[in-house]
Amino acid sequence: MPRLLERRRHKRESLTCPVVLKDQSGRTVLKGRAADVSPGGIRVIGEGGLPLHEGQPVWVELTLPTVRGTGPRTRIVKLHGEVRRVSVMGEWRSVIVVIFENDFSNRLLDPTL
Repeated sequence: MPRLLERRRHKRESLTCPVVLKDQSGRTVLKGRAADVSPGGIRVIGEGGLPLHEGQPVWVELTLPTVRGTGPRTRIVKLHGEVRRVSVMGEWRSVIVVIFENDFSNRLLDPTL
């Protein structure tokens, strides 16, 4: 069986958490869940929502768990990015967002923050 060549530049890490994508005016354009994260971006899968197009600037709001013994059990991380690709799968959409902040993936995957 032939081996497929990996074309991705960065390794993907699994990340499952609620995500809201908002446009520049603050309107919610998609509610869904994160599927994976890499040093360059995040993939969000959601149903319905407003139209999205490649190159559109968005805010990504992720609700992540914390491991602290006191205080809130979740934290919201807001990141600025741009829609790279939108794939429609029936009622569902897979949206790839390029994040403009450096090293954001380590912040997301570290539950002690």
